[in-house]
Amino acid sequence: MSLATTGRSIARTLLDPTRPVRHRPRPLAVAWLPVAVVVFTFLVPGNFVVPGPLRSNGSPGRLFSLVCLGLAVLTVVAAARRRSDTGTPRWSVVGGALVLYLAAATWSYGVAHTSPLDAAESAGAQRSLVAVLGLSGVALYVWLLFRERRDVDRLLGWVVAAAAFSVVVALLTQAGVLPSWAALARSTGLVENTSTLRSLNRLEFTRARGTGQHPLEFSLAITAALPLALHYARFAATRAARARSTVAVVLLLVGVPLAVSRTAILGFAIAAVVAVSIWPAAQKFGAVIAAALAVTAFFVLAPDLIRSLGAIFTTAQDDNSVTGRLDDYTVVGRMFQENPLVGLGSGVYRPETGGVFLDNTWLGTIVGAGALGAAVLALLFLTAGGVAWDRSLLAPDPAARSLDRALLAVLGVVLMGSLTSDLMSFQQPTVVFMVVLGVLASRAGSSRPDHPSDPPLDLGEARAQR
Repeated sequence: MSLATTGRSIARTLLDPTRPVRHRPRPLAVAWLPVAVVVFTFLVPGNFVVPGPLRSNGSPGRLFSLVCLGLAVLTVVAAARRRSDTGTPRWSVVGGALVLYLAAATWSYGVAHTSPLDAAESAGAQRSLVAVLGLSGVALYVWLLFRERRDVDRLLGWVVAAAAFSVVVALLTQAGVLPSWAALARSTGLVENTSTLRSLNRLEFTRARGTGQHPLEFSLAITAALPLALHYARFAATRAARARSTVAVVLLLVGVPLAVSRTAILGFAIAAVVAVSIWPAAQKFGAVIAAALAVTAFFVLAPDLIRSLGAIFTTAQDDNSVTGRLDDYTVVGRMFQENPLVGLGSGVYRPETGGVFLDNTWLGTIVGAGALGAAVLALLFLTAGGVAWDRSLLAPDPAARSLDRALLAVLGVVLMGSLTSDLMSFQQPTVVFMVVLGVLASRAGSSRPDHPSDPPLDLGEARAQR
């Protein structure tokens, strides 16, 4: 084959990755790019970027996510010129909500520029738009290019592995074996776009942050990954994969109290209750017994930590983090009255532009995008949650039902986190959220395809299929 022919073949593959060619029905392994987004998002704190003029838009995870967006757009353009390569419909209600969310973000960027902006406000609006474009690109890529269940399993498996690795880093850092993860990130040649936060303490405990920027990011990421780990501990394709997932479950459970965070405890409760709700009665009882034993073990091994976790709830009314969040409602209420419908424009109101930091995604959305933006965000959550719930009830086998209920649990954790933090400031849980949206938009995760190379989920399912 000549060099020119090879070049044309590679170009056609990049422009339309799902295009079948002779002897190679899947010329490009489509899962690798979202996996790269997940891996770099969890390995590199969000404030570390490549040197150069990109600044906050130059984080490795975001750069890969923008490539996802470009390939998703190219796939749509190429597919418009030919018949779809599979019988699977490309359209879905979650995909429609994603497109609407992307359109609303673009509209909000335009709204921001209807008024004179200084340099900081203009940069904030641009940064907000690029962040949404990249994150939406991951979801759109998964929606449009994923066709097989094994792609979904590979991607979600990497989410679980990355979250478990973050817990390992947190444990080693707390034990003094490793320096801070930011110190290791500095040795890679990346530069800090914003200063890394100093160690945060609560009730005499240093709060773990794993590979993230903040304990809140760490707690949301690991609790969002927990229901996925529980699913694969039961239904991964091989015994070795189930064993690895079980280890990940244990690590994630150990990581929950390390952040000394109300968000971590609430996220764990949501993840466990929603994910376990689909289990048989005997397994639910076993999960309750295991949880009781785990709490007992923590009381024995770390009684001060357990008492501190109780104290952050009983003394919440005196906690600055709680009172500060409540004060934000008064500020946002005044600003909403001035711009109720479309807001100021996303990214305009930030601490660096003279505003206050809003630890609430919904309040930030109301200020930046107004009532319309909040309605679109609510529609995104409602649509995805409705699809996950519906599929978990109608799925043809226990594995599919478990996966869909786990995806619903992730949505619940992220929704709770959106009320206690600005998700757009924390890349790890936001990327997990967008991956889940892409899986729900795609039909690839709804059932396991007939593929000779795919082993059965377990012996019981194999017997049922025979």
